[in-house]
Amino acid sequence: MLPVVRSGLSAASQEIAVISNNIANASSLGFKRSNASFSDIYTEMSDARNANRVGNGVRQEAPRRNHSQGSLVLTGNALDLGMNGQGMFILNTIEQLGELAFTRNGAINVREDGKLVNSDGIAYLDIDAQEISLPFIEVNAEGNEQSLSEVKVTAEGLLQATYGIDKYVTVAQIGLARFADETQLKSRGDNIFTATPESGQSTIGAAKDFGFGKINAGSLEASNTDITAELTLLLRAQQAFNGSAKMMQADADVTRRLMDT
Repeated sequence: MLPVVRSGLSAASQEIAVISNNIANASSLGFKRSNASFSDIYTEMSDARNANRVGNGVRQEAPRRNHSQGSLVLTGNALDLGMNGQGMFILNTIEQLGELAFTRNGAINVREDGKLVNSDGIAYLDIDAQEISLPFIEVNAEGNEQSLSEVKVTAEGLLQATYGIDKYVTVAQIGLARFADETQLKSRGDNIFTATPESGQSTIGAAKDFGFGKINAGSLEASNTDITAELTLLLRAQQAFNGSAKMMQADADVTRRLMDT
C-alpha cells in the first residue's frame, strides 16, 4: 500500500511543478507550456477468468511540451516579428552551446554595430545561416552618404531598409527552421531550443515557403499558456497530493497502532 501512495505523492508533486512553471512563464514571449504525463502500473492478472489486474501505483513520464501557436500581440515595432504558423527563428549559439539554437521569440534588437540580436545579444541568422547586419549608412550612386530612415520586414521575412527619401535596399531574408517533431527539441532555457535525434534535423527555409508560416511584423507571439485552465489543473493536482498525503498518514497510524498492541 505504502509504495502505491508514495508514487501518487510523487506524481502529484511533479504535476504541480510543471503547472507552476507554466503559470510562471505565462507572460514570457514564445513560451510553450508543458503537460505532466503519467501511466498506470499494474501487476500481472490476478484472476485469469475475470482478467482482473491489481493497481500498483503510477509511473512518471517526462513532461511533454505543447508547441501550439500562441496569440500574436501587436506592438507596432518594425523589428518585433511574430510567427503565424510553422517555423522558428535561428540563433547563432555555436560559441555558447556548440550548435545552433531556435526560438519563437522574435523580439529583435539592433546592436551598435547594426547586428540583429535578441535580448541576450545572440545574433539572428538569415536564410543562408549568416548573421544579419543592418547598415546605418548607405552610399548612393553619386557617392553621397544617406542615413537609414526606415526599416520593415515583409511576410516573407525580407528585411528592407530605406535610406534618405527614396533608396530602398533588401538587406537580408530572415531564416527559419522547422522540425519533424518540435516537442522533442531540447530546452536550453529562455525559450531557446536545440535539435535532438528525436526531433530530427532542422529544415531551413523562409517564411511562406512550403511548410513554413508567415511573419507578422509589428507583433510578438505570446505564451500559449491559458491561466484559467492551468489554475484548474493546479487545484486538481493539489487535491490529489492532499489525498495521497492523508492516505499515507492513515497507513502510518494503522501501522503504529499494530505495533503498540
